[in-house]
Amino acid sequence: MQPDAPGATDASVPALPRLLLTDPVWPVGAATDASGTPGDAGAAETDDGIPYLSHFGLSRRPFSLLPDPDFLFWSHSHRRAHAVLEYGLMSRAPLTMVTGAIGAGKTTLVHELLRGLGDDIRVGLISNASDLRGELLYWVRAALGETADRIADPAAVFEAFQKTLIETYSAGRRVVLIFDEAQTLSRDRLEELRMLTNINTASDVLLQIVLVGQPDLRDTVRRPDMEQFTQRVAASFHLPAMTAEIQAKYIDHRLRVAGASRSIFEPEALTLIHAATGGVPRLTNQLSDLAMLYAYSADKPVVDAACVQHVIDEGVLPGAWSPTEAPQARRDGQGT
Repeated sequence: MQPDAPGATDASVPALPRLLLTDPVWPVGAATDASGTPGDAGAAETDDGIPYLSHFGLSRRPFSLLPDPDFLFWSHSHRRAHAVLEYGLMSRAPLTMVTGAIGAGKTTLVHELLRGLGDDIRVGLISNASDLRGELLYWVRAALGETADRIADPAAVFEAFQKTLIETYSAGRRVVLIFDEAQTLSRDRLEELRMLTNINTASDVLLQIVLVGQPDLRDTVRRPDMEQFTQRVAASFHLPAMTAEIQAKYIDHRLRVAGASRSIFEPEALTLIHAATGGVPRLTNQLSDLAMLYAYSADKPVVDAACVQHVIDEGVLPGAWSPTEAPQARRDGQGT
């Protein structure tokens, strides 16, 4: 039986603590007393301050939001996206593009790609394109580890950049620029990038550009006035949200990497997580993490649907569907 209102429980469901966004977060490793506040009586329950790890027999936090390649789950879609990125680099494509919803795992794919690159590739990573101000080439050169005077003549900056590309190519290496959060780049910025790909030899490309961003990037590139840009995109892929089946495997994979030796989430809990998140990995991580905390607080050996429902009902995770706000969407397995 599910609670019919936030915080309501029946006799079979232990009351769970209400976690508010304004609740204090104690420093990592801080000891707590019986009241749950920091004190000097006793040691922290785990080395990294996550109390439920020992409760579930884990050695690492399974649902961190950090883009850790060790936790990368190779779904069919993520394998294809990674293959497109590799193909773009190997084929010397001027432009390669991967898009996906917020939290779809794009940045994790970028980090996995970087981890596998050899010394023959010189990479410039601009992790947040929305922060770009002023001349684009200034930021490009900074990403490549070079300095550029902000007030220098643009023609001089371009000449210096072109010289860098030629010298790198002469040394048997390639230059690859990766723009994460590329949906924030304006049409003019994208056109600047397209023009940079014109720097080449008679038989080879001196500069390759990889764009990673949200669906808005795909929409911008598809505009009629972006036809020249689109023709330079040699490889592209869009990451869809996970199905319920794939999401269940994703959760199990992350738990196994974190040291789990048994199933921790009941099937009903997994069904509810998919209905509440729509299969978006980042929301899945957030909801699963909080559900494990609630299960630990109730001293449950597994995460059941009641724990997940409590997280949703209490509004701790704003991105999840509320059962009262979108019941049909949850039943249909649609997400945010």
